[in-house]
Amino acid sequence: MSSPLNILPVNYPGPPYNNLTRCYPAIHGNFTDVNTLVTALETGRYFGTDKFVFYNYSIPEQVNKVLLQYEREGIVEMRKWKLPFPPLEIHYWGQMASSHDCVFSQLGIAKYVLLADIDEIIVPKNNISLVALADRRLNTINPRTQNVYGALMFQNAFFALYEKETKYVFPEKEIAKKFKLRAFLHTKRSRINPPKSRSKLLVKPEAVELLHVHIIVKFRPGWETYVVNPNVALMHHYREEYDNQSLSPWRQDVTFIKYSSSLVPKLTKRLSYLQHKLGIQI
Repeated sequence: MSSPLNILPVNYPGPPYNNLTRCYPAIHGNFTDVNTLVTALETGRYFGTDKFVFYNYSIPEQVNKVLLQYEREGIVEMRKWKLPFPPLEIHYWGQMASSHDCVFSQLGIAKYVLLADIDEIIVPKNNISLVALADRRLNTINPRTQNVYGALMFQNAFFALYEKETKYVFPEKEIAKKFKLRAFLHTKRSRINPPKSRSKLLVKPEAVELLHVHIIVKFRPGWETYVVNPNVALMHHYREEYDNQSLSPWRQDVTFIKYSSSLVPKLTKRLSYLQHKLGIQI
């Protein structure tokens, strides 16, 4: 019996080595807020994100410096993102394409993938990581359909950065003001939007076939979405201007402030480091 002339090895993936990757839509020249970027990254790390993937369409210099520093530390991955036509001809700089690219690239790499914008923070009501929440909810069976939950949907509420700062007093308030950590300083929020309205998703990449910004359009057979109760975790969406999908009545919500004693020192330390090492304006 003759020996084969060609051998093609087949390598099966092992267990994922990241728990949670967060994917952002393409960054372009309009975004220059380093403080908001660092808040997003350090808060994400605190709640369990291992890796952040950014798509670089046209990143301003200061933001690029920050992301390159995080990339050197192995926390961020930057991907070049160019479109073959003007960006106005496609939704939000090709967000649907970059979302699918990011999710499917994490097969065998990340256990879970979270898709959200820089101005959106998923805030658990209790001190629990998003990975622990996903471990608890996903892979369980819906007894009604017998499908397995393969995605978490977080409902949206808007927080008004254009309103006055909160009167709520907490020990880290003055340092939060000094470093412009606005997520801790603006606590007026809208009524929570219903599921599928501005919601964002955390998914098991192997469960998804087609997704939209706010919903899964098509799962692989046997999977479905679990809607997270806002009393368990809520997406805080910080807006510079009024959004016409904001719902009344508005109320005060200081949930995020309860993490200030842990997060504000991390944020100020990181911002000070970036200022001294890279000359970043903060």
